Amino acid sequence: MNTKVLFVYYVPHPSHRGFAESIGADFWHYNHYFKGSRLPKIAKSGINGLLLPRYDVYLSEGGAPITPVAIKKHFSRNSIHINIIADETFMMIKETPEEMKDKYKGYVNLAHKFASKYIDGAIVVSKLAKESAEAFLDIPIRIVHPYIEEKMYERLSKVNPAIKSHNIISVGYGEHKGMDILVEAFKMVKKEVKDAALYIIGKGHPKEWNEIKDVHVEGYVNDLIPYFENASLFVQASRADTFPVSTLESLRAGLPTIVTEKTGTKEVIENLGKEFIRKVDAEDIAEGILYYFDLSDSEKRKLSLKAKKISKTFNKKEMCERFKEEFELLLEEVK
Repeated sequence: MNTKVLFVYYVPHPSHRGFAESIGADFWHYNHYFKGSRLPKIAKSGINGLLLPRYDVYLSEGGAPITPVAIKKHFSRNSIHINIIADETFMMIKETPEEMKDKYKGYVNLAHKFASKYIDGAIVVSKLAKESAEAFLDIPIRIVHPYIEEKMYERLSKVNPAIKSHNIISVGYGEHKGMDILVEAFKMVKKEVKDAALYIIGKGHPKEWNEIKDVHVEGYVNDLIPYFENASLFVQASRADTFPVSTLESLRAGLPTIVTEKTGTKEVIENLGKEFIRKVDAEDIAEGILYYFDLSDSEKRKLSLKAKKISKTFNKKEMCERFKEEFELLLEEVK
């Protein structure tokens, strides 16, 4: 492809890095200029947008880079803007849960909504992300799922989880991950299953949760494998989550996985059974956990094998090839 592409990133997410590399894109941080400056965010977005290098195509990652790329596109109308919709930006524009309003303030959603008018096409990571984006974008949209990093993929493939245990694991941080909801659900489960234990992986969680019997707040860990090996079930109690890779990793480890209806991975996990898709509600999540714990060991083992099977396609090679194909088709469609 001779078209010059600039990947305007925020993190970047490992999958997005791989996607951008697969199409030979150059890399540029959305806040390239004035990092650490006390200038208002809107001022920094404006300046960074005006000073973006001139490219044929801007591939932006998530919500943060949308505004500077929109500003650049306003003054460079021959360029094309493709957005990777992989965070909760459009879910928040549509409906912001009370617990997330500190991060997604009204003016943030308004800025994203305005800037999104300069998006020509999008690649989303799930059907859920597509549905939320379509409420605001009348543009071509294609779906490409993220993937599990190569070394982790291989290691997870060899994991044999402790299916007979009543150990639950969850990974992530931030209000959108719904860990507080999961803790409340676990309290209900604990009344029925005395040896149940919950392991929460990720930074920023209240240390007070450790005071709840058999809740283990582990913080950030370098290696998830021992936790996957020690668990019987993975739970993602998210309020808004387009396609968390942690749930792909849990499936690859052979862990049956419960997610909420606001978690994009539900389109994969529904293959385990409708009981594994729950409401964003502690009582309903607890019901799902108890359903699983009540299954026989042989039924759990079958679900574990099925989890490994349905996660097989989420490898770097397959997903990067698909991204490249979909990206090139999308460009043809929006030119």
